[in-house]
Amino acid sequence: MNPESQRSQAVENASLQDLTPVEGDIVIRTDKLNKYFGDKHVLKDIDFEVKRREVVALIGPSGSGKSTLIRCLNALEKATSGEIYIQGERLNPNLPVKQLSPIRRELGMVFQNFNLFPHMTVLQNVIEAPLLVRKLSKDQAVALGESLLAKVGLLEKRDVYPGRLSGGQKQRVAIARALAMQPRALLFDEPTSALDPELVGEVLKVMKDLAYEGSTMVVVTHEMQFARDVSDRVVFMSDGSIVEQGDPDELFRRPKEKRTQLFLERVLSVLP
Repeated sequence: MNPESQRSQAVENASLQDLTPVEGDIVIRTDKLNKYFGDKHVLKDIDFEVKRREVVALIGPSGSGKSTLIRCLNALEKATSGEIYIQGERLNPNLPVKQLSPIRRELGMVFQNFNLFPHMTVLQNVIEAPLLVRKLSKDQAVALGESLLAKVGLLEKRDVYPGRLSGGQKQRVAIARALAMQPRALLFDEPTSALDPELVGEVLKVMKDLAYEGSTMVVVTHEMQFARDVSDRVVFMSDGSIVEQGDPDELFRRPKEKRTQLFLERVLSVLP
């Protein structure tokens, strides 16, 4: 097979790969999860689960523990007590990093501030982890990277360095990079909070497309319309606890808890 045919085959194989290769119904589960920062109790007995192909939006006031929760899920923060299971396998944050890595890499993380490597091109940022961690061949990694950049609308930027991208473009590259590891679920930590308002829509569109394609997603967000219209379930957190959760339409229209009602009274005015 000539090099061009090999490359075409690699592109075809990459495009056929399921970006959420999950077996079983529960992808993420926590049991009585607690986290302290010094004397501050920031997560309080959190029982939480995410099902395969479910989109869960975590909402609530700043400081309620939303970001800490998802950072504990992939051991970026070490939980003080409680259990975390990823596809049924217990995540032990006390293990050495080398032993943690096979579990952690099953959760793709998209941060507020992109965290792209400035000295690498867009394509190099996307394929670095598949090459080093997943041990893909260069042709396979490039094909996968190109297919994912096309998915987020940035294939023409493949050879550009991050410093020449807008904030929205950087975040879309970060999403492609997370997808390149073919994770079981994607974790988004307020992915639009660092963006100028006019750039928010392009990132939310990519996230909506992923949701409609069946990706498993946990999204910490202040974008209430996204939470209401795209997620399968909304979880409201306050003061380190899950106060209320349920169907987005039901929760937004008829919240049961007073704390939820007070929070939504402040934010619902921005929704159409």
